[in-house]
Amino acid sequence: MNNVIEFKKDCIMKTMVAEITDISLTHDYKILDDVVDGYFDISGEYKVTAASMQKEEFMYTIPFSIALSSLIDKETINITIKDFTYEVEKDILHLKMSLNMDYKEIEMPEAVEEEIIDEGSEMESVEDILNSLEEPEENTTFHNELMMSETETLEEKHEEQEIDIIDKKEAEESLEVVINDMKEEESYSKYKVYIMRSEDTIESVAIKYNVTLDDLKEYNNLENINIGDKIVIPFINNINDEN
Repeated sequence: MNNVIEFKKDCIMKTMVAEITDISLTHDYKILDDVVDGYFDISGEYKVTAASMQKEEFMYTIPFSIALSSLIDKETINITIKDFTYEVEKDILHLKMSLNMDYKEIEMPEAVEEEIIDEGSEMESVEDILNSLEEPEENTTFHNELMMSETETLEEKHEEQEIDIIDKKEAEESLEVVINDMKEEESYSKYKVYIMRSEDTIESVAIKYNVTLDDLKEYNNLENINIGDKIVIPFINNINDEN
């Protein structure tokens, strides 16, 4: 990032000034918690009259201060002189200075959403995971009918039931298969729902959670995984969750 900061200052000379014969500008600064404090050093020589051979010296120190935003990475700040101009009016020296402040902004960490599903609550997790998926409102009817139909099937095994299925996405079908496999699998005690981020690949997620690609394929459709998609990751009994 770059920010140009301008300053103006009028300095009163010791005598009338006919001509500035030499002038120079330097600067220095220090970075504090929420401000940059610095100063300009201006020095040179001038003639009192145009015909005079004698020159007078001058020197001024002009302080400056720059407020800092909390989003600025203070370690990256670099301030240089961009421009410097002056004019003389009788015994007044009009100064204009501008500084270039280069810096980087602090990157805010992205929030990561993860859900842990215990084996003891597998039946309830079906509804929780379906509800957590981001989907249009029209699929809410399907979720309600699906859960009601499962409960009625357990209580009335001999009654015929008709379930109206609303446009069912492949992700929902694969998720129901995954949950059924969870109840039959004895080598895992818990499962994690992970949201894919921009830097993730299927291979990096498998390495991160110490599972194989075959393990992930058993619980997910890996043919078309995009950023923001949720995948189910099984955890082996003797593996501790590092997160």
